[in-house]
Amino acid sequence: MSSSKDAIRGSLVVLEAVDAARNTRAFLLFIACAVAALVVAGIFIGIAGTLASNGAFVIGGLFSFIGSLAATILVATGVSAAGKTLMDQIQGRPTLGARDALIAGLMTLPRLAAIFLIEIAVFLAFMIVLAIVLFICKIPFLGPLLYTVVYPIASVIGGILWFSFMFVVNPLAAPAFWEGYGVRAALGTLGMNRAFNIGRLLPPIVQQMVLLFMVGIVAFIASTIVFGGSAFVAALASGIIGFGGSLLSLYSGFGFAGFGGMGGMGSGMSGYLLATFVGVGILGALAYTFPLLVYLAGICNIFLNLAGAHAAPPAADDTPASPAPRAPLAPEPLPPHAPAVLAHENHAASRACKACGAGAEAEDAFCGECGADLPGGV
Repeated sequence: MSSSKDAIRGSLVVLEAVDAARNTRAFLLFIACAVAALVVAGIFIGIAGTLASNGAFVIGGLFSFIGSLAATILVATGVSAAGKTLMDQIQGRPTLGARDALIAGLMTLPRLAAIFLIEIAVFLAFMIVLAIVLFICKIPFLGPLLYTVVYPIASVIGGILWFSFMFVVNPLAAPAFWEGYGVRAALGTLGMNRAFNIGRLLPPIVQQMVLLFMVGIVAFIASTIVFGGSAFVAALASGIIGFGGSLLSLYSGFGFAGFGGMGGMGSGMSGYLLATFVGVGILGALAYTFPLLVYLAGICNIFLNLAGAHAAPPAADDTPASPAPRAPLAPEPLPPHAPAVLAHENHAASRACKACGAGAEAEDAFCGECGADLPGGV
């Protein structure tokens, strides 16, 4: 099938990613990790601020770095666990429990780090080779002629590397690991173990463009629902409770006027406005988790299309069972005259000459071939 047909077919399959927004397990896995990341980051940054206020800037900076790193790992684990859950759903496999999914998500992170390191190594190798060739192009007379050839070739190779990393390897490496691939197998499936092919990059790139368009639509719908209701509730609350001087500054907690007016309000009013900010953060996390799930399911479908393994593996119930051993067949009933026939045959077999093996009739007393005595002769 041509690349254009692959791209069109894969784009239609990507539309199925919208169903991922209904996966409650994946939703809760990411939300739990996001909340844990916020708590951890808040604790470490609070400690860092206290240390910095006492003059311990180095230790405070170290705590801030550790908190940011821990929060990043927690969020990445939540994204990976949600992606693993969605991949199992797409492939028709039983989904993992929360603990196993989080462990699987965490174990994916070192492999992703290895992919990034390999990309950096490949890019550095390309830059070193290109720099050497460009130095050669400084040769008088032959240099401009050589650069005429080097410039377009290096530009194409650099563009293919960039597009491969940005639109194939980086987004599709995680689905490969969620499907059980190793680093080498994932790179091989994504086309890194052979010459880069522009035509092979077309289907996943087109499918990701379609996916991003879908994610944008889902994000717009979720934002309209959540923040539209947030504006209505904030306006009503500001009128009844009496916090905030301007509805515009209170719209979902955004606006510089709201921050400027916090200093002139009482501690109670500042508490209400701070609660609004926290609520906006929670609403944003809830709203934008749905587009994230759609994106994760979409890249899973794109990887399966690229790998040629979109069909789910047969479940345990679908595995063909080994044929049951056949029961021994009952002997067929013999006809009425069979005993007499069998007796005659047995008797004829017993009349065979033991010396030469030649057959004999029932009434023979001697063998017609060698003349030996026959048993049972008359």
